[in-house]
Amino acid sequence: MNRRLPNLNAVRAFDAAARHQSFSRAADELGVTHASVSRYVKNLEEDLGVTLFERRHRQVALTAAGSRYAEIVADALMLISLDTGTKVTRKAKGRVVVEADSDLAFLWLMPLLNKAALDALGVELELRPYSEPPRTIAPDSDLALTWGPMDVPGFSRELLLNFTSFPVCAPEKAGEVVAKGLAAQALIHDRGLNDWDEVLKRKGGNLDTARGYLMFHRTYFSLEAAAKGMGVAIGDDVTAGAMLRDGRLVRPCGPNLPGRKSFYLSSSSRRPIRPAVEAMRSWLLERAAEHTEWAREAGFSSL
Repeated sequence: MNRRLPNLNAVRAFDAAARHQSFSRAADELGVTHASVSRYVKNLEEDLGVTLFERRHRQVALTAAGSRYAEIVADALMLISLDTGTKVTRKAKGRVVVEADSDLAFLWLMPLLNKAALDALGVELELRPYSEPPRTIAPDSDLALTWGPMDVPGFSRELLLNFTSFPVCAPEKAGEVVAKGLAAQALIHDRGLNDWDEVLKRKGGNLDTARGYLMFHRTYFSLEAAAKGMGVAIGDDVTAGAMLRDGRLVRPCGPNLPGRKSFYLSSSSRRPIRPAVEAMRSWLLERAAEHTEWAREAGFSSL
């Protein structure tokens, strides 16, 4: 029996575009041009006789037919990947691919990871950090640690960590902060002044009265600057936890602000979970539970 198959390069281009909701990001993933992805998708639409995407200004969105086809394609590609390279798969049973928010990966996960932990888990870890919130999770990832929940077909999610934000600084600067107040300090922030605005309002001040600001576009740079005595940063019990434990940072004053979002753990649900993946998932949840208890006992939790 002859099978009528669409162009498989077009299918791959469509799958990447559907996951990213972007032809440009799909092109980056596949190593081709934006025009190539657009042409592949257009040809696929002509071949299928349906419109898969709504073209908008500088963005695309799946149509209802496109959403249905995206699920079919994602499942088909997953089955192909599972059955391809069986010998390689057998040898890589302990490999676990984890996507993670870069701040969470660097500041919370890495201080917990060591050779003994990975040996005990029987895991060969591939950690893929990302600096900006992604629109999707790569289909070959086993687990993903995200800031905020993500609804991605083929992945289930569960709460990993809530967090609480508060001012942090170097130990030698704490006395000055208490004596002169936050407005007399250089205020360090990474992505915006919303938290500082709320902190100062709760302290009876406002942003206009602050001495000045230092801006870093990553949380780990902001916390490092605070640890060096360059000013006071907004930290939180999760990303600043290791530095609070080792004494590089202290919390000179309140208030405690509940985190605007939580961290979530997503797991692939398209294939049976392998023992190594389940071991890694359980380990992450156990470390998260231990952290939550530590934050509560240390008085860092506002929950």
